[in-house]
Amino acid sequence: MTECNKAELEWRDDLVPVSTKYDDVYYSLSNGLEESAFVFLEGVGGKGLWENKQNVVIGETGFGTGLNFLVTWREWKKTSGPDQHLTFVSVEGFPLGRDHLHKALEPWDELGGIREALVNAYPDLSPGFHTVEFEQDNITLILLFGDVRDVLTKFSGKIDAWFLDGFAPNKNPDMWNAEVYELLAAKSKPGTKLASFTAAGHVRRGLEGAEFRIEKRKGYAFKRERIVGVFSPDKIDENTERFHPGSLPWFDIPKTNSKPKKVAVIGAGIVGNCLAYSLSRAGVDVTLIDKASSVAAGASGNPAAVFEPKLMRNGTVLGQYLASCYLFALRFYEKLAEQTGLDIWHHQCGSMDLIRDDKELQRRQSFVSSNVLPGDHFSIVDANRASEIAGIELASPGVWYPHAGCLNTATLARALTYKIDVRLNCKVTSLEQFTEQGKCKWKLSVSGSGEDLQFDSVVLANAFNVRNFAQSESLSVIMNRGQVSTCLPNKISANLKTIVNGSGYITPAIKGQHVFGATFERLYCYDKAEERSVTTERHDHNLSLLDEIVPNLSTQIDATDLDGRTSVRGTTFDRLPLVGPVYREEQYRTDYAGLNNGMKSKPLWPRGAYHENLFCAVGFGSRGFLTAPLMANYLVKLITGCDALPIPNDIRDAIHPARFLMRDLKKGL
Repeated sequence: MTECNKAELEWRDDLVPVSTKYDDVYYSLSNGLEESAFVFLEGVGGKGLWENKQNVVIGETGFGTGLNFLVTWREWKKTSGPDQHLTFVSVEGFPLGRDHLHKALEPWDELGGIREALVNAYPDLSPGFHTVEFEQDNITLILLFGDVRDVLTKFSGKIDAWFLDGFAPNKNPDMWNAEVYELLAAKSKPGTKLASFTAAGHVRRGLEGAEFRIEKRKGYAFKRERIVGVFSPDKIDENTERFHPGSLPWFDIPKTNSKPKKVAVIGAGIVGNCLAYSLSRAGVDVTLIDKASSVAAGASGNPAAVFEPKLMRNGTVLGQYLASCYLFALRFYEKLAEQTGLDIWHHQCGSMDLIRDDKELQRRQSFVSSNVLPGDHFSIVDANRASEIAGIELASPGVWYPHAGCLNTATLARALTYKIDVRLNCKVTSLEQFTEQGKCKWKLSVSGSGEDLQFDSVVLANAFNVRNFAQSESLSVIMNRGQVSTCLPNKISANLKTIVNGSGYITPAIKGQHVFGATFERLYCYDKAEERSVTTERHDHNLSLLDEIVPNLSTQIDATDLDGRTSVRGTTFDRLPLVGPVYREEQYRTDYAGLNNGMKSKPLWPRGAYHENLFCAVGFGSRGFLTAPLMANYLVKLITGCDALPIPNDIRDAIHPARFLMRDLKKGL
């Protein structure tokens, strides 16, 4: 991803926004709403676009002030049904900041509450994909901030109708060229409609060259002509229509035909809880199942969860993944607290990530100019400023994350599972696929119960225990045991105001105690995972980590007063989770056996084979609270048949459940 370029504006008569880069207005103040409705929404059929469709996707080139989106939203509210879902995908190379967006939309009082809802939910500016859910009206807005060719290439989905609304072609040629038209075609399906304000000859010819059938229509008001179109390819590959295409066939994911009625989520940690919540909000009947006696009984139930982003080099998949997850999760938790009225934070106190030496300082400073995090979400501060912020003396500079904090894991679990059907003390021993009325379903056998549970789809969110099922036993999830420690405040730590992070971490006092740690032990035997005692040796390790963060702090702690908690996490070798459909290992090994011989030409290989309607979300390690909300959103889109995914292809491939198997096959293992 490239750095996010912010729109540069001036205001005509202090009312109408004008792009100084393109010397063009964003809308006409006298008739902007009517023009948007006439040219774009009516140009693709109006409410007829979503008639008798469960899911509909509108794509747009040029989000601008969001006027086209709001006009569409207004009509959708009036005419859509309760079981329909609209996804609006919009590209913007130079997005407006929230303040400018607010001012630009001020003239349109007739938009009512949806105008304020958009402004309030509008993301902080950073490059990449930003997903906003307006669940009250069954609408998903996916904003793609960046160069149109870059972000559309990475977008996975098929569009039902396009709004082509960049600035005028003669002023913004980057938006109107053959490469963009081919991308529009690649993301379209036969019959996809198109509307644009322009009727420029080179635009018509370019779109026709990309197999859109174009017609000129009378323009709005003083404008003489506009165009509408339909994607009409000569050849139709029906097989392609049934997949979310990826860069390689073994990462292509099949599309779900329709939203399932009943879904089981196995595992009630932070990942499973986020999945259950998001599925329920999408109108699915969810049952959350866990073998423990309470939700968040594993690592998700530690006294506090440290929530913070990471300043990383731009251009890496991991950096974009973590930034996108952080920004989504921050909005997700804020909205959850607002909706439930529950205080899900112990402290939203910020976090100071200490920098250990000059080399590390130079490395972190090199990330600043092109980092994918918005600028007001981090800063590099010297040791004096770090000490002032933290409230205690620190010997090192640090990266300050002002929006970080300590999540209240118990309250968060309660907020996510409120009104969810939760089955505790319920160990699923096996999964069995069966067919009913031509549809694939799943039967779950439960120990200690004569009842078998049946579902349309199943999601495995049970960390390392995912390998206990025959269908998922080859998933590369490893076990790591960790112990956190707690202690009373002392004369040094009593003034601590923020999380301080380094080799380990320490939180401000939570219910009268600091939380610090943590140990890390790789486990290779399931029997060892049952040993979760709190030991003196692990406390000693955590105290040594504390010394590296705040020298002399451990000398103020009475070791006999320490308490703690030990749990086991599931993680992966590359620290990215496994999220997506569960693959059929034997079929993968058969289909891709020749890869180690160098036969890598894509046309030679079939698409990946999967267990139908069986999904997984495991291997999150210590980053579950940071990454689970967006990963749940992504997986819900797969499960419910949405034809537009909220993450780019490179991230989707990087978290694909079969990636470790594919590495082994390429090595002949």
